[in-house]
Amino acid sequence: MSTLIYFILFTVAFYYLFKFTMRLVLPFALRKLTERMMKKAQHTQYTYDGYGQPFGQSHTGNNTQQNSTRSKDGKVRVDYVPPQEEKRKGTATAGEFVDFEEVK
Repeated sequence: MSTLIYFILFTVAFYYLFKFTMRLVLPFALRKLTERMMKKAQHTQYTYDGYGQPFGQSHTGNNTQQNSTRSKDGKVRVDYVPPQEEKRKGTATAGEFVDFEEVK
């Protein structure tokens, strides 16, 4: 019987001790974690590769694809236009109708 009481007291004491330490340690740990993540994000934001391109983008020496999409007179050519849906009017857009009988 005495071991049961010791077990219950130990469990309750451990619970409150754990709860108290987490209240002190957890905010500190989260603050350090966010600071580390912010430093890492700021460091990677200003990291450039050898060609001055941010975020490690690859450098291509020719821009033939970019130049071929533009015409010489400054107009833009569109290769694909998505089909537009037909506009429905009246009861077609009103929704679903359900027949019902009124119960008295």
